[in-house]
Amino acid sequence: MRLAERGEMAVTAFLSPREVLYAASYCDARLREGTACFVGGFALSDNGLLPERRRLVFLPDYTAGMVTAEALTHDPAGALEAAGLDDLAAQISEAVCLLLVKGSGFRNLNHRDYLGSVLGLGLERDVLGDIFVPDEHHAYLACKGEIADFLVTDLIHVSGDTVRTAKLPAGSAPEIQRKSSPIRDTVASARLDCVVAALTNFSREKAQTAVRSGLVDLNYETVEACDATVEPPCVLSVRGVGKFSVLSFDGETKKGRMRLSAEKYI
Repeated sequence: MRLAERGEMAVTAFLSPREVLYAASYCDARLREGTACFVGGFALSDNGLLPERRRLVFLPDYTAGMVTAEALTHDPAGALEAAGLDDLAAQISEAVCLLLVKGSGFRNLNHRDYLGSVLGLGLERDVLGDIFVPDEHHAYLACKGEIADFLVTDLIHVSGDTVRTAKLPAGSAPEIQRKSSPIRDTVASARLDCVVAALTNFSREKAQTAVRSGLVDLNYETVEACDATVEPPCVLSVRGVGKFSVLSFDGETKKGRMRLSAEKYI
């Protein structure tokens, strides 16, 4: 932020989902005025899905009022170009590079395989963004622009399979399509233990035990209070069970129970 105040653009490493939430809260004023934005490489999907792991970009203070927050969310480089800020647009385009990693087709590969192979090259997790695996034989990987050439050259094996790694051309970023299954249920209240029980098919007592044991994360932060309030939209995960997106509470039933709408990530 101090660099931005001095007229320079600055970019963080890739932040975890929890760090993104904290950063968004801390930098709320900058994000709303259009002097900061998140970039993750992947295109904003039709249903509004954003990458989970993103870099936070601080634009120079002199750009205040030149670009809207909405434009930066949808296409930061394009928004800066439209405002005549070509140098900044080039810098933000180079901050994240998307790679296509193709396997041989003889071995089924998953997210863990790709992540493990990249980290096995001696890289830290914060140089990598999301890894999107549309099928068992190829993946899209977001990384810092400065390490893209290294990965193209050195990422040649994933979990024993021979792979080819290549940069995606500018403007060809795929949308993230997370696979999920819908959940419709009713809960007595928006208490955390009630929602966990509905999402996991646990008994109320088992859900309370999971919460008190520190197994439940709400918006990527461990919450051990059973009476904590779940406020949609939010992300809830239960260790050993899975990850859920709580979408909404849609009114009440005749018996006064709340209608819960959610999705479980597959």
